[in-house]
Amino acid sequence: MDQEEIKLELMKFHPELNHCMHCHLCYAADWHRIDDWVPVCPTAARFGFEAFYSSGRIELARALIEETLQEASPRLLEILYTCTGCSACVEQCHQYSGLKIDQVDLFETVKAYCVSKGWGPLPKHLEFAQSITKNHNPYHEPPEDRSAWLSSEVPSEAPIVYFVGCTSSYRRQEIAQATVKVLKAAEAPFTILGSNEWCCGSPIIRTGQLDGIRDLISHNIEAIEALGAERVIFSCAGCYRAFKKDYPKFGFSLPFKIQHTTQYFLNLIRNKKLNLKPLSKAVTYHDPCHLGRHTRIYKQPRKVLKKLQVDLQEMPRTSKESFCCGAGGGVRAAYPEFAKWAATNRLNEALELNPKVLASACPFCKNNFVEAFKDFKGVSLEISDISELLAEGLNE
Repeated sequence: MDQEEIKLELMKFHPELNHCMHCHLCYAADWHRIDDWVPVCPTAARFGFEAFYSSGRIELARALIEETLQEASPRLLEILYTCTGCSACVEQCHQYSGLKIDQVDLFETVKAYCVSKGWGPLPKHLEFAQSITKNHNPYHEPPEDRSAWLSSEVPSEAPIVYFVGCTSSYRRQEIAQATVKVLKAAEAPFTILGSNEWCCGSPIIRTGQLDGIRDLISHNIEAIEALGAERVIFSCAGCYRAFKKDYPKFGFSLPFKIQHTTQYFLNLIRNKKLNLKPLSKAVTYHDPCHLGRHTRIYKQPRKVLKKLQVDLQEMPRTSKESFCCGAGGGVRAAYPEFAKWAATNRLNEALELNPKVLASACPFCKNNFVEAFKDFKGVSLEISDISELLAEGLNE
């Protein structure tokens, strides 16, 4: 997308921007439900200044559109690029005010506009974008190693494709292995793309790097179609979100059905395709932003956990009020200390319940929690993906 195309997209938001009343509801969780004034926006909680609130970024967007802001500064880029895109502000603002825009869409378009003007991306974001172009993953890993985690063969074609995602392929391979274990136990007819799977594009979309995004999307759709897929399942919330919301936004329709693995797993359980044993563990569940607020999947992960007969304990900030893990939007790459701060905040909230397990349904969330938890000494906590708990619960 060129600068003029992006500017036109940005202009579409302009009529609504003056409707932000700076009420700061974007900062806090629903106090009626929680009975406390607790933050739900990670950057507002961490940095404090209104510039880091949704309302502050809206003012910056308005200034860019009206061209009263004509040059970038390191502080401006910090304000824009510390946004994790968690959508907590969208949830709170739309519930209690009349603002009609999706702030995450706005802020991502602002980032794209900054990139088009040469103000961005940040160096770390450019690094992973270059790796996506060269290696088809953001981790600088060889594309031929994408399925090195796979210990047994799968068919070359099948009606179901498991889109593994970069993080499960290269960093949290235990999630991919657990997913395949569950699928095989259910005798599901599935295959994977292997080295023909390219990054879903979420990292570059989130950071405004849109050159070549349509070629990437075209490749993934065509590669899936070539395997005869009728359905694609994702263990990565970010990949699922990209296919569900971003691909159509860039003009692509999907010729197959898509599901997150928690949705598909629940169907397998309901259809008695899995023989499960009770896990009898105290578990608290963290809602990934891309799965919860972005794609409205709240019930299915919890229903899968309940089928495992765990003692499910909810944190105060949960479901629509869930606190972001801190890794999204390119934040973990460019601002690792902030990402760790957000994950630590969430881990402390979980530990208040004294659970055995902190569960999630996103490899990126798990990765950030695992890294942050290394600083916790003398504390016991399993950090697991739901796929791992389900694989553990198989009555083999």
